[in-house]
Amino acid sequence: MQDQTRRITYGAMMVALFAILLAFTLYVPLLGMLTLLLIPLPVTLYRLRYDRLSTLLVAACTWLITLLIGGLLSIPSAIVLSMVGFVIGDAVRTGKSKLYVFMATGLTLLISLSALYVGSVWFFKINPIDQLLQQFETIQKEALVILSGMGNSTKDVERMVAEAFTYYQTIVPSLFILSVFISAYFFIMPIMAVAARLRFKVPKFASFLTMRLPFVTVVVYLALLLISILSQPEQGTTFYLMEANAILIFRFLFFLQGLALIYYALRKMKQPVIINVLATLFAMFLSPFTVMLGVLDIAINIRAWIDKDREERS
Repeated sequence: MQDQTRRITYGAMMVALFAILLAFTLYVPLLGMLTLLLIPLPVTLYRLRYDRLSTLLVAACTWLITLLIGGLLSIPSAIVLSMVGFVIGDAVRTGKSKLYVFMATGLTLLISLSALYVGSVWFFKINPIDQLLQQFETIQKEALVILSGMGNSTKDVERMVAEAFTYYQTIVPSLFILSVFISAYFFIMPIMAVAARLRFKVPKFASFLTMRLPFVTVVVYLALLLISILSQPEQGTTFYLMEANAILIFRFLFFLQGLALIYYALRKMKQPVIINVLATLFAMFLSPFTVMLGVLDIAINIRAWIDKDREERS
């Protein structure tokens, strides 16, 4: 009886916390950007203490409180965020690794947002992708006017701008997937930090400096580049769509690998943290060079050369 009372009391506290975070997110513009990342926290904390069925009941209560605070249109977002909290809490409670937590959270967001997209098209006749493409067309027309006014050849400008915007329209799926998994990471980090402060046992990521992609990623990436050069698929075809999105995702992974290599070298040189910030800005500005560094780090193990050089100097 006492345990049941504790469950109900703790559940009410978590629903109240969810309501507070939701209210801040909806009605306090600047602070809301931060509290958004913590909205799944109450469901996570409840799952870390109690069973799955009780946690799902608490999650359902958060949907009801969302109806009162944000209205009917806010409920889909509340469902997604509560499910994110449930997945994080369940994975931690069952002793999964942090990589598993990250992948599970990312997939939950991906499936949930895809379902919301389908629902918005079916029930509300709203297609976010079509709206995005319309914005692309508007920007394309504005770019044509600006570039034509600079004295460039109209045909050359039209061809250049059309190719650029066709490419950006093509990579929308991969941009969506990357943004979802980046969002999953930003949800996990503060929630894990709070759970650790509350003395829950949470898994830890290995240091970003030690990141190392499998060698097969280099082989696949080079194969994709070779196929792209030899076949030169026509823009708009299914093959071009698949190839462009796959290459973009691999480039993003190798960008992270190259950034990890830069951080690793700076750590070995005992540089201050501010240098890491500047290095990150340069890495983003010179992203093709950073991607190449990432490929070389996997292909020929540049870190081993760095370690050898440091040992010889010492």
